[in-house]
Amino acid sequence: MNEEPEKQHQKQGFNWLKQYQFQKGVSGNPGGRPKGKSLKTFAREIIEDMGDEDKAKFLRTIDPRIVWEMAEGKAKQDLDVKGEVTTKIISVDE
Repeated sequence: MNEEPEKQHQKQGFNWLKQYQFQKGVSGNPGGRPKGKSLKTFAREIIEDMGDEDKAKFLRTIDPRIVWEMAEGKAKQDLDVKGEVTTKIISVDE
């Protein structure tokens, strides 16, 4: 495994991919990130400007799972031996 990556690619038959690789020193995103507010920042500012009553009304219109995830984060998900996703809800008592 101490071979150079280029030699490994030749062995594995990936030479055809070389034309699609980024050239050294050339940006893959020359324009950079778009200017302006992100949607996350925009939404945060709107919610910050709401009064408590308006926030409560807004939260009642959203799926309770989403409200929980906003407050506590997503539940931990693991893959079992068969490759199926299992969700484990961790209580405060654990």
